[in-house]
Amino acid sequence: MPVITTSIDTILNRALGGVDISPDQGVVLLKQTEPQAVASIQETADRLRYKQVGDTVTYVINRNINFTNICTQHCSFCAFRRDASEEGAYWLDWQQIHEKAADAVRRDATEICMQGGLNPKAKMNGSTLPYYLGLVKTIKQDFPQLHLHAFSPQEVQFIAEQDGLSYAEVIAQLQEAGLGSMPGTAAEILDDDVRRILCPEKTNTATWLEIVSTAHQLGMPTTSTMLSGHIETPQQQVAHLEKLRSLQQKACNQGYPGLITEFILLPFVGQEAPKPLRHRVGRDQPVLKDALLLTAVARIFLGNWIKNHQPSWVKLGLAGATDALKWGCNDIGGTLMEEHITTMAGAMGGTCMEVETLQAAIQSIGRPYQQRDTIYS
Repeated sequence: MPVITTSIDTILNRALGGVDISPDQGVVLLKQTEPQAVASIQETADRLRYKQVGDTVTYVINRNINFTNICTQHCSFCAFRRDASEEGAYWLDWQQIHEKAADAVRRDATEICMQGGLNPKAKMNGSTLPYYLGLVKTIKQDFPQLHLHAFSPQEVQFIAEQDGLSYAEVIAQLQEAGLGSMPGTAAEILDDDVRRILCPEKTNTATWLEIVSTAHQLGMPTTSTMLSGHIETPQQQVAHLEKLRSLQQKACNQGYPGLITEFILLPFVGQEAPKPLRHRVGRDQPVLKDALLLTAVARIFLGNWIKNHQPSWVKLGLAGATDALKWGCNDIGGTLMEEHITTMAGAMGGTCMEVETLQAAIQSIGRPYQQRDTIYS
């Protein structure tokens, strides 16, 4: 690697020395536009990726099941949700969910990723938690080998509020039923000023962090995400990363190292988003160069603590996601088999990837590939 001679040399050399950079230093990196500086950031992220996790790019064979799009909330970026009486509203029954799981097994999946809208009618015997336990058991009773990665912190809060339960009670019962890990979605940007505009009905920052921390205290692995490229600032992006880093550090200090298994950047797709936010952002698809720079900074900022980084081929397209493997990512995600939330927002990446397609993309940049499980064990 050539000697870094730009104004960011101190920051990048600090990172290469294995030291966590500060939030202020992260903001400096995100604000770089000069080509040589950006190239140095990319090269540093790629070197750190190699140092922290090696050269192999991983993938998982999984299936998404979005069991309902009926939702009480009205997030300004969401083109997926529907009212129950609205055209396009749906709610899968137990048989449909079971059939999707069976199809996933036939296609060699090791994971089901399941999330849905906050449907107030999703109850059994007048309570919400039994319905969600039924979702878990519908899959696990016949396919115990599948890892169930399901129910965001927002869904946990919804269940708890509907039934008057603590977050720990909800998570523990789901875990006992067979839930293997929790998606770190619904995070969007962990800044309440942004959330008041982006998702005012959604869980606030403190509650999201509390629920994920509670999951960790129960030994439940989670992922972490960021919805980027809408109304947030570089300072808010880095503050979000700092909260994730602190959350992982807290879990480690409590004796639960590595419970945030990965970081996934989710660039905003606005083509079918509600008009007010779409007009405010002023574009329909992600800006690849912005997503790649943020990908690199995320590796530099988080890599000592959250080692696995994944792009979203649904949002960036496979070519963009493959580029991200050169900006600090070491995982290319899953096959998904079907995808509704981002696709309904107008994403161009598709809804399903064949294993051979993911392998070919990885090979195209000269890197080896390997199938993984959900928690990178």
